[in-house]
Amino acid sequence: MAGLIFRHLSWLALLWLGGAAAMPTETNVDFYIETYGTLDRASNPRVAIAYRVFERLKAAADKSSRHTPRLVVIDGATDAWAIALPSGHVVLSRKALELCFKNADAELAQARLAFILGHELAHLAHDDYWHHEVEQFLAKAPDTQRIAHFLDQSFEAREAELAADDKGYLYAAMAGYPVERLLAGKGSKTDFFTFWMQQTQARITASHPFPEDRAALLRERLRMLQEKAAFFDMGVRLAHFHRCADAMYFLREFQRVFPGPAVLNNLGVCALQLARQAMPPQQAGFYWLPFLLDVDTRVPRVRGEVIESQSGPRFLKAFSTPPQAAGHLREALDYLGRAVAAAPDYLPARLNLATVQLYLGQPHQARATLSDAARLAPDDWQVKMLDALALYEQSDADVDLWPAAVKRLEAFQGNPPLPWRYNLARLLEIRPRSQDAGTHWNQLARTASQLPPPVQRHVCNHQSILPLPACLSRPSPKQTRPLPWRWPAPTGKAMPLTPTLRARLFAGWESIPFDWFKAKLYGFIHRDPNRETEVMEMDQFIQLQVTRKGLPAKAETLAAFCPYPLKRRRIVKGEVLTCDRWAVLVRGGQPKEAWWVEP
Repeated sequence: MAGLIFRHLSWLALLWLGGAAAMPTETNVDFYIETYGTLDRASNPRVAIAYRVFERLKAAADKSSRHTPRLVVIDGATDAWAIALPSGHVVLSRKALELCFKNADAELAQARLAFILGHELAHLAHDDYWHHEVEQFLAKAPDTQRIAHFLDQSFEAREAELAADDKGYLYAAMAGYPVERLLAGKGSKTDFFTFWMQQTQARITASHPFPEDRAALLRERLRMLQEKAAFFDMGVRLAHFHRCADAMYFLREFQRVFPGPAVLNNLGVCALQLARQAMPPQQAGFYWLPFLLDVDTRVPRVRGEVIESQSGPRFLKAFSTPPQAAGHLREALDYLGRAVAAAPDYLPARLNLATVQLYLGQPHQARATLSDAARLAPDDWQVKMLDALALYEQSDADVDLWPAAVKRLEAFQGNPPLPWRYNLARLLEIRPRSQDAGTHWNQLARTASQLPPPVQRHVCNHQSILPLPACLSRPSPKQTRPLPWRWPAPTGKAMPLTPTLRARLFAGWESIPFDWFKAKLYGFIHRDPNRETEVMEMDQFIQLQVTRKGLPAKAETLAAFCPYPLKRRRIVKGEVLTCDRWAVLVRGGQPKEAWWVEP
């Protein structure tokens, strides 16, 4: 009987330190503050870390309309290691804080904190305070048979605690903490749950299988996330190759299990790309905005040659947005707004959100978004450029902000980035200051082949140093070396994958199915056992291939394998270099994986 009791009691391991006669848990935060006192974040670095972790988790966690979560770190000894109160407070004890840092580096300590606090935020989000009832009951009924009977009737409570484990783990992962280390710490065979039980329940029991059960559950959660990550990766690759209509299905599949800021940002960028495709070319390419390098690196949506007229709109906000494009913009606004809310320090989402707000004719909101971005990255040139454009867009009949916007753009020291120069030329052209603008158009024309197609067309139509056909033409192909890597399946041959051919090509591989009936998209993501190669099959045809084998050691050597200048696309923590149908993901100057897309 004692073993059964202790097994059930271990559900409370993250919440309280049990004893022969547990104290009732107070539900008023004032009790904890008055009884134990609080620890000040200004004088205690670990407390400051706990508050920072809590703020990141709040952004990622589900919300309850009944309260705003607040953290209180208390001093002194208490059986409540970490507890969620109906008032919305999460109380964290000094003992719990110290335990998170015990025998841990900074990364592991923060992952432990994130899980514990995320666990409590999950209780708050679902107004789940059953553990108060348990502790109050135990204080009144210490005899073991009555305890066992009560806990055996508490299946719903145990399920809620298990759900809080799962949600807390998910919140911590979404906030960017290395939760996998809780299951297998570096250099340690002890998972976090066993470690916690050994530390907190030494007075109750030695060891039992329950911590391993909890760890096994979260290992299954991690395995599922890793499997679904294949959909995120394929969605990103499809988006890079300008196939956002398909990419969004893959990204949404991942979003269902992990609605983190990265997938929300990418969904927002894809919706923005679809919006631009539904706009008149003059509106879509009015400015060269940062995200354009992310979505226009390969195949442009050409609607005929664009010869801009000086009589066109002088502001992006002056365009009448087609209904279809407006719908995509609203969708992008929703995704990116949620990405910013989930991760307030995630700069790419703020930049993309400001871009959407400019397309929607909301320059004031864009500047508010960029003000927050400037606090994150005060020296980022994209933030400064977008803010100058948003400033100009705030002009109205009584306020002319064109001079102030141009002054900001002209203040760049040195050789400005290509988008910066392009947008400066656009503003100079609008007034017009044709001679000043011409200097920048001619500078841009010298690199015309490296520009996104809409930008290239506008530059070539306004420069004066090259004949128009020469400016618009692609460079002559140069002699190249064969690719040093091999694709996992034949390329360039559109042949249906019969069951026999599929079995031969992917024998021993993992095949993850997908079937989105409404979109008539079905197929598999095939992955070899070592996760070095992947193939995405859609509608019985190979659409995209990935390999991590045989890549050169340095990104600078990739140019030798492409007959044309490589297209560069900035991404978070790296870049993608593209040559027609293949692209290479590069981080830290090293190629990490190569992608091939079928036409």
